[in-house]
Amino acid sequence: MDNKTYEYVEDRSMTIQQYINNIFKWMIIGVLTTFVTAFALERSSFMSYAGMLPFILIIFQFAVVIGLSRRLMTMKPITAKVLYMIYSVITGVTFSYVIASYTSFSVALAFLVAAIYFGVLVVLGTVIKMDLTRIGTICLAGLFVYIIFSVIVMIFHLGVGTLIMPLISLALFAGITAYDMQKSLQLYNYASSNPEMLEKLSIYGAFNLYLDFVNIFLDILQLLGDNK
Repeated sequence: MDNKTYEYVEDRSMTIQQYINNIFKWMIIGVLTTFVTAFALERSSFMSYAGMLPFILIIFQFAVVIGLSRRLMTMKPITAKVLYMIYSVITGVTFSYVIASYTSFSVALAFLVAAIYFGVLVVLGTVIKMDLTRIGTICLAGLFVYIIFSVIVMIFHLGVGTLIMPLISLALFAGITAYDMQKSLQLYNYASSNPEMLEKLSIYGAFNLYLDFVNIFLDILQLLGDNK
């Protein structure tokens, strides 16, 4: 008689559907955190006493982006999640200054349009079989040039049409969003046998899509928003 005992080993692998769900779960959590923070502060007296804080927070935002991008492979999943949530809250603080200039209806409308536009781009990034790496790289390079040009416009008060800049940005983020979605799916294949790495990559994917959505929202708000 066989007296061997068999130990049950739990399968901790993450299916691609679970991986995608995790990406969008954290992306939505980040977006909600940002907007709840923004609306809460916009309705408080916080902005009257903030002073130089928004500029300090913007610098900190850049530091978080660099930290997540460069140290993702070595940090623990919980560290990536904490940094992501800190970034979401900080963005909410800076957002409170932006939405304070617009009517609540404008903000809600911009959010709805941004969600639809973003959703279409995510679907395209999922179903398109063509490799979007080249398009994504071109769009990211274009975004870098766009940011530099935007700073020049702001400093020298150049008379650039208010419609042109957000439309260019929306076109760039169309390529970037589709590329980010496709890249997230490709990264699953790279780390499908490593649950911990997949956990970190899902946060990284959520962070990229979060940034895409936030920028799309800001562009659409600039196009459709009514000032108070």
